[in-house]
Amino acid sequence: MKNNKTIAFVINSLSSGGAERVVSILANSLVRTYNVIIITFIDAPIFYDLDKEIKIRNCTAKIEPSKNPFQAISSNLLLIRKIGYFLKKDRVDVCIGFMTTANILAVIASKTRNIPVLISERNNPYLEDNSIPRYWKIFRRFAYPKANFLIVQTDGIKEFYKKFIRQNRLKIIPNPINPSFKKTDGIGRENIILNVGRLSDQKAQDILIRAFANIRPKDWKLHIVGEGEKKEILESLIDDLNMSGQIELLGTSENIEELYGNSKIFAFTSIFEGFPNALLEAMHFGLACISTDCPTGPRELITDGENGYLIPVNDIKALENKLIFLMNNEQEIKRIGNAASIYTQKYQADRIVSKWEDLLTLAK
Repeated sequence: MKNNKTIAFVINSLSSGGAERVVSILANSLVRTYNVIIITFIDAPIFYDLDKEIKIRNCTAKIEPSKNPFQAISSNLLLIRKIGYFLKKDRVDVCIGFMTTANILAVIASKTRNIPVLISERNNPYLEDNSIPRYWKIFRRFAYPKANFLIVQTDGIKEFYKKFIRQNRLKIIPNPINPSFKKTDGIGRENIILNVGRLSDQKAQDILIRAFANIRPKDWKLHIVGEGEKKEILESLIDDLNMSGQIELLGTSENIEELYGNSKIFAFTSIFEGFPNALLEAMHFGLACISTDCPTGPRELITDGENGYLIPVNDIKALENKLIFLMNNEQEIKRIGNAASIYTQKYQADRIVSKWEDLLTLAK
């Protein structure tokens, strides 16, 4: 039954990223109980399906890169004013920020209007910290403690924020599995190794490509799903290794369920993570998963040898050995995949959304 409360999500855009996916899942679930609006910084194409009752508010058509500190301040003040305008116009009762910049601006806009605000960090702050401008770190130190709750996804990330945020305001809520995903029975899976993620240094798909090329398994293919700044570099690497017949870069896909359902092995080579959505999804679909033991996330999903395998970061030989072991062991693929699928039941969307609803009730 719907109540009269209004919730506003604040996020940079609704593109194809992991944070955007989580916002879409939460918004589609919460709109059954609340009025829901999503405030984005820019007017950009929406990648994920949203319930028609969800209202979208765009702060501006486009944000140009700032040429100096004064321009940056002016741009962010404009965003704060626009966020505040929408909070007032839509009579928002609780605001929820997603990602560092949106979190900071959501806190400032909400607290100046005495509106409760929840904020959510989606990446690994230990490693991401080097890429954040110093002034954003200062703003984060100032703004985050003023939020009613900070939601993180792992114990490791919680430890980072304990340094300047009270324990009772720090909550761990992992990402949910997309409720629209329909699992198959696993019959008819092909000899495909799958990787899903942005083509970037962080995801390190070049490690996977080199490992697969070193093995050159005759009857297997490697499919990599995602777009990103390293696409041309990876394409050149595949050509240089003469592997274009067995390795495909598929770009982004709207049929990700089918790709999970058709594959047997999932290989995840990230250098760092906040919470590895793609790894969780692959486990949900019953793939035998190999993941780097990177900070943070994989170790909280995988118990090595039970429901997946953990290998050292950047260790091509370890990856090769695990791939060879699984490719030659169909029973192990099934055993690991079944255990992974059972484990992920705790990440079903209704259970995760319930945790968010509890915090929305407590936020006053």
